[in-house]
Amino acid sequence: MKLPDSMNNQIPSAFAQAYAALNNEQKKAVDTIDGPLLVLAGPGTGKTQLLSARVANILKETDATPSNILCLTFTESGATNMRTRLKSFIGDAAYEVTISTYHSFGSELIKNYSEYFQQIALDRTDDVRLEKPVDELSQLKLIDEIIGKLPFDSSMLSARYYESDVISTISDLKKNLISPTQLKELGGSNLRQIEEAQSILDVVINRVGGISRKKDQLRAQYATLLERLSVLKGSLIEQAVESLKDAHDESEFTASTTPLTKWKNDWLFKDDSDRFVLTNPKVSEKMLDLAKVYADYEKKLQQNALYDFNDMIIRAIEGIKKNDELRYNLQERYQYILLDEFQDTNPSQFELVKQLVAHEVNEGRPNLMAVGDDDQAIFAFQGASVGNIQDFLDSFRDVQVINLVSNYRSHQDVLHVASSIASQIKTRLHHQLTGIDKTLLASSRTLPSKATIIRADLPTAAAEYAWVANQINELISSGASPREIAVISPIHHLLENFVPFLAEHKVPITYEKRENILDTEIIKVICQSAKLLYALNSQDHKTINEYFPLVISHPYWNIPALEIWNTNWQLGKKDEKRTWPEIALGSEALKTAVNFYLTASAKVTLTPLESILDQLMTETPLKSYYFAVGKRESDAQKYYDAITHLTTIRTHLRDHQASSNHALTLLDFLEFINLYERADVGLLDTHPISQGKNSVQLMTAYKAKGLEFDHVFILQAHDDIWGSSSRGRGNKISLPLNLSHIRYASVGDDERLRLFFVALTRARHSLYISSHRVSDSGKPTTSLKYLSEDTLTSPHLPLSSQKIMSVDPTPTELSRSVATLWTAGRVTLPVDFRDLLTERLESYLMSPTHLNSFMDLEYSGPEEFLVRTLLKFPSAPTADSEYGQAIHNTLEWYQREISSNNPPGIDDTLAHYELELAKRYLSHEDLEVARSKGRVVLQKYLSSRVEMFNQAALAEVNFSHEGVTLGEARLTGKIDRLEVDHTNKTVRIVDFKTGSPIEKWGSSMKAYKYRHQLYFYKFLIEGSHTWKSYKVEGARLEFVEPKDLKNGVIAKPLTIQFDAKEEQAIKTLIQVVWDKIQKLSLPETSHYKPTLQGTLSFEHDLLAEA
Repeated sequence: MKLPDSMNNQIPSAFAQAYAALNNEQKKAVDTIDGPLLVLAGPGTGKTQLLSARVANILKETDATPSNILCLTFTESGATNMRTRLKSFIGDAAYEVTISTYHSFGSELIKNYSEYFQQIALDRTDDVRLEKPVDELSQLKLIDEIIGKLPFDSSMLSARYYESDVISTISDLKKNLISPTQLKELGGSNLRQIEEAQSILDVVINRVGGISRKKDQLRAQYATLLERLSVLKGSLIEQAVESLKDAHDESEFTASTTPLTKWKNDWLFKDDSDRFVLTNPKVSEKMLDLAKVYADYEKKLQQNALYDFNDMIIRAIEGIKKNDELRYNLQERYQYILLDEFQDTNPSQFELVKQLVAHEVNEGRPNLMAVGDDDQAIFAFQGASVGNIQDFLDSFRDVQVINLVSNYRSHQDVLHVASSIASQIKTRLHHQLTGIDKTLLASSRTLPSKATIIRADLPTAAAEYAWVANQINELISSGASPREIAVISPIHHLLENFVPFLAEHKVPITYEKRENILDTEIIKVICQSAKLLYALNSQDHKTINEYFPLVISHPYWNIPALEIWNTNWQLGKKDEKRTWPEIALGSEALKTAVNFYLTASAKVTLTPLESILDQLMTETPLKSYYFAVGKRESDAQKYYDAITHLTTIRTHLRDHQASSNHALTLLDFLEFINLYERADVGLLDTHPISQGKNSVQLMTAYKAKGLEFDHVFILQAHDDIWGSSSRGRGNKISLPLNLSHIRYASVGDDERLRLFFVALTRARHSLYISSHRVSDSGKPTTSLKYLSEDTLTSPHLPLSSQKIMSVDPTPTELSRSVATLWTAGRVTLPVDFRDLLTERLESYLMSPTHLNSFMDLEYSGPEEFLVRTLLKFPSAPTADSEYGQAIHNTLEWYQREISSNNPPGIDDTLAHYELELAKRYLSHEDLEVARSKGRVVLQKYLSSRVEMFNQAALAEVNFSHEGVTLGEARLTGKIDRLEVDHTNKTVRIVDFKTGSPIEKWGSSMKAYKYRHQLYFYKFLIEGSHTWKSYKVEGARLEFVEPKDLKNGVIAKPLTIQFDAKEEQAIKTLIQVVWDKIQKLSLPETSHYKPTLQGTLSFEHDLLAEA
């Protein structure tokens, strides 16, 4: 690679330093640039550094450019971390390497190469880019509609009681690239194979009185069965034969018939004639009916212009397969591909990669590196397939395998325990590989010479929690850092049970709070209020009488209970004909509340849902009750929880709105809640609760993957928690045995062993494994079988730590621990408000809109910025903003079509505008206004700007991944239009504005914010890696609307002349505001006037602080 001069010294020195620190096997992986490479990277073996170093070495040793390299991983945070590390090696060139999650990559392919992807035939549009993601509720509704129309004899009719299982099964099928047609063929084929096998089963077993109880005869029967079934063909029979052969061989080796009995239990089924048949035929029959439901679901998605999460990958695969030109171009571009956490890929994700490397020039040896560890394959429940690692070896020729075993994290005693667990995994990859030993070797030189390994057993769960909390408190008292202590469980609720025990010691903690928001107070209040409004509108007197006292008795109305009781008493009189609100209007204490609901109910059928929800919050005392400024200080956690609950339900509603073809109403909201409750699907809100950065970490083993701590506590080492007797929520749709591989086997020993292995290997040098003897129901617990313990010793631990410490608290201590456990789920932690926002602040990027929101004292200001932007307090978008967004999106589409040499006519453009309007949150009245106004505006504007749009330009340029910084401030934003002159390396900024135009940079709040915005865009361009070599030659505002719609004269663009002094002032302002945001040090602004002059005084004072 030809490196820029500015990087000539930086890259070689940074890379050389990192390369020198690698061990021999790591260096071998970095140096192996050509051909397929599989790196088995156990925990703590330094794979993260390895991936970045290999990218740098590719650029150093080959002619490849950064854009020729593709890195795929699983999370956005993982992609960000990889780019940050890579930047330390190769500077800003790291931004030119494609580092993406699989789904983001698939999405970008479809967006950037939309002309290659199959278009969908719809009445509304044939543009795949206008399809919308389907939300969970819409999926449930579609499945509900399909099942409701099935014939009376369909085996899928009962699925109306477990519709979420249908969706889950379809998702599993898609992840494994099984179409409805293929599922139908599999079901039919299975039934034919079952029928073919029946004659053999009848002769060998059924007609001779069944399976013999005598061992010799039983073995002979199974040997005969194996011989005769082996001549038949078909995937079901072939899998049965292979399994029977393994059972037969094991039976011979162990001199036991148990393996054969186990095979019988798995593969033979008694029918209603008491005959043995090969598997239950009804399971395969059900696949035929499921295939019909699956096909109808796909058809409904297409009819409604929807796609689900798995479709993004599937469509990317189909598009590449069907379009040679696209495939060749992608293969030419991505000459080097690196796959992180490869054990977590599912078959469809790996198929996408295969398509990218399936060029004959590679001769089966593409430049493809996969890094993974089958021992840490713990995400099978998400569709991941550890079999992909073996598939990698089978898919390519002469794959080089490098095994990393030098562990730089853990003490050898910790690795001893982990290795003894991993050795029990039956399907470990290295069993199929010659010369591969995955035993981890402690290689860190910074760990203590002696490890702490403690196995403790307590009488009860409460006593166990109390003991663990005491141990943690003692560690901290002796100097351990709280952030270096982790408590790990496979189940989230065990961690929530543990919270009050640490709270008793005032130990700071961080954990994820997880709640079904439908069970939370504020959402219940809103749901009850919504039911009341709808009942009032529909004159449902029974519901009115039930819900009115329920709603206004909530403390936020602050109405005396006696007033409500008197109304209830009056309603209960035999001769009373009035409804509850009619009686209540006679009470001065009740009149205000009653009038609000009566008035609000009159418009519920015409008002968009979000506007109604806003009314319930802002036109009642509800908002001030929960969200007064003082509440934020006095009870930060309750304040934060309530906002996240509101945000969660609005997010789900907006997802549902995006899947709908009409503006949601109050009735839609009630159906939304009812369907979730009926499907027994919770609306989960998961958000971090933190008492500071230096706090004890409580997390599940899934969340802990990739992290490390000095001290790790593993809770409840029982078989029903970590072992094979643990039970997850099963799927009620059974799969044939030749399809069972697509679904996570939640009770499989190998999966559970891997999860326990991951938990163990988080520890550097201190490992505490605890359990208790008696369950909450009084029954004895079962020790985790993987530890092979008796009551005294744990043989898989190092010799010096094998004795199990039996701890017996005093009766007083036991009583205290039980009392503490009773507070689980109700304890309120004293938290600093900033600690709750730590994660948000760490990932926060400032946009020009954010800056203006912070500064604008006329309509917003710092307090409003905090609530609306940082806390994301939900509110309905205004009709003006929705109209403006539809216009902006249409202009973006218009420019992209022209840039693609497909200039649209005005009729096509107006049709597109209609599609954009259909996605906005507008009442029927506002929609009609926006429709008629927008049609006039677009026709007049586009006809007056023909020459401008014919110039080369980029639409909607996004800077979110450009890594723009200004001092400490991290910046982002989208520029409506960039007019680029690549020859002279110049750009012009264009920002479209709806609303009344301004003719000059006068003294108005609007002009003030517009100037800030244009300067901000200039900073984005100058600080970006893509455009930093370009000069910003100018910027202008394009006013889309004429001053007067009747005369139709479009206002002249307003150009800004950048001024060095003003530019410096705004740069300083951005950094001061950034600092205020990061410290949550929001200035008090009540002494400023809510005007432009007040805003300027506020700005002056902020700049003075700098």
